Amino acid sequence: MIDHVELRAEPPAGDATQALFREYGALIQDRLGLRFQPTKPILARETAFGGDSGLWLVVYESGRAIGCGGLRTSGPGVAEIKRMFVSQRYRRNGHGRRLLRELERIAVERGHDRVRLLTTEVLSEARRLYAAEGYRVVQRIARGRAPVEIWLEKDVPDPRCEDYS
Repeated sequence: MIDHVELRAEPPAGDATQALFREYGALIQDRLGLRFQPTKPILARETAFGGDSGLWLVVYESGRAIGCGGLRTSGPGVAEIKRMFVSQRYRRNGHGRRLLRELERIAVERGHDRVRLLTTEVLSEARRLYAAEGYRVVQRIARGRAPVEIWLEKDVPDPRCEDYS
């Protein structure tokens, strides 16, 4: 049974997010079967999600941080969802879907009509969620022995428009 769930806008470098990203790093290490050492910073940074064009959300269930994700402007009319993650213990309860839909809603509220995100082939649960929510593959990038990166995209029409169905 799911207790009280809350999505809070927080600084991306906060303790809750950092704890979630330690778990994310361990998951990637496990999936890849090697020590995970990113070549560039992948954690949420204030500069990436600050200002008017950025937002960082943390999902709490009964006061415990269980997921997170960010939104930022990528270009005219295009928002990018970044670093979305739900703790493994709390998956399959709708938290990822709730977070994704809230980030999309905020993107529309901010005037975007398209959302992009990047995932990887080893994150099968995330790929299933994104496909179920209408995201389509727009690009695959293979770099040596690294997992294939997959760019996904979705049009997010404003539900206040008459044509929206």
